[in-house]
Amino acid sequence: MKQEKWVEECGVFGIFDTQKVLHEAARITYYGIFSLQHRGQESAGIVVNHGGQFLGHKGAGLVVDVFDDLHLGLMTGHAAVGHVRFPDSDESGSDVIQPMQIKSKAGQLAIATNGAIINAGEIRNQLKELGAIFQTTADFEVLLSLLARNRISSDCIEDAILQMMGEIKGAYSTVIMTDDRLIGFRDPLGIRPLIIGKKDSSYILSSESCALDSIGAEIVRDVLPGEVVTISENGMSSRYFVPKETAHRNGKLCIFEFVYFARPDSVLDGASIHQSRVNTGKALAREAPCDCDVVVAAPDSGVAAAMGYALESGIPYGSALLKNRYIGRTFIQATQLQREMSVKLKFSVLKSEVKGKRIVIVDDSIVRGTTTRNNIAILREAGAKEVHLRVASPPVRFPCYYGVSASNQDELTARRSSVVEIGREIGADSLAYVSLEGLKKSTEGILCGHCASCFDGEFPAGVPESVCETLSATYREGSNKK
Repeated sequence: MKQEKWVEECGVFGIFDTQKVLHEAARITYYGIFSLQHRGQESAGIVVNHGGQFLGHKGAGLVVDVFDDLHLGLMTGHAAVGHVRFPDSDESGSDVIQPMQIKSKAGQLAIATNGAIINAGEIRNQLKELGAIFQTTADFEVLLSLLARNRISSDCIEDAILQMMGEIKGAYSTVIMTDDRLIGFRDPLGIRPLIIGKKDSSYILSSESCALDSIGAEIVRDVLPGEVVTISENGMSSRYFVPKETAHRNGKLCIFEFVYFARPDSVLDGASIHQSRVNTGKALAREAPCDCDVVVAAPDSGVAAAMGYALESGIPYGSALLKNRYIGRTFIQATQLQREMSVKLKFSVLKSEVKGKRIVIVDDSIVRGTTTRNNIAILREAGAKEVHLRVASPPVRFPCYYGVSASNQDELTARRSSVVEIGREIGADSLAYVSLEGLKKSTEGILCGHCASCFDGEFPAGVPESVCETLSATYREGSNKK
């Protein structure tokens, strides 16, 4: 089944006790990746360092399905890495489930990564010519192969990582566990997030701060774009691929973290996700006012923006659409009847809040528009007099090549239709999006810039050579859809 929303493909987590007295690293990692479950629901995995021996367990499914007390009870150790994953369209099978482990001349490595290496295919071919053997199509195996090769001629693993960062292109935040340390590094633009926490004598690396909160850890700071952080018995130290002084200023954190990916209670690069979404709703109300009776949210991702819209506009905020949380992602929709029934089962309406009223519904984004169309239809069936849609992000006109699922440009509604046409297709009385400027300004307190490639087509980390010509055509077409 195709995803209606764009989805972040991975969440990473790592912990290392500098005093090596911790025995529950795997269990803490379990709670960490459980808190990152929204970043990937296809598979989960943990590898723990047990006195120099790496013990791992991983499998398909949610964190609670993959692990139980028996697994966690056997996985004792002072350090661990964990991962949750949503699959890339080119990846399948158990071999691509992370973390991945290898043994090399330099010792053991376990890797958990989030993002995409846009020149992975080219590097893979080069390594194959040198005799490397690959078991999967995943980017992380290319990273491991590069590290193993670079480590032979390097004084330390950090040198090998810095050398690798000069060879790869794309967006990534990665956690690596070796025999005696935990290392985290982030792409030179910081497109994918990574944050440092501390609990007692342990340091933690995580995709989001919400995972730190879940285990009672304090936030230390974000890993800087291009920074390589090492945690060992000697504490924490850093190396830098780009100048430390300008790393955050030149950074480009994915703006879709604020639109949809990140959990509302997280703070990324200095900006609160929840407050940013409320601010976006306020900006949307100023830019696209609507004469209506009530503001409602598209559950659940539109709630904060809808609250902001109501606060700024003075229109009452109400509950109208309710979401059934027991409908799984893989709900079968093989026939038209099943598709219609799935919508009715997934969403219900409080008719008393809707009947005879002019509704403005706020959603975080429109990628394909199917769910939005259905939500508007059931509001009308419940007696809404008018249904106006306001979207807390600009039109998504470009695919993402930096580790986000649903990147097929032909599936993007805004690529092939104007705003007026989209409004007509989804059945709204009116449709308006927040401006990109309004969205960027809403990330109050952020320490870096934004990657907004899915909106503006700029792609600061480049694009795969195979799509350059197609992307150029997409940009020309997208610029004409106003």
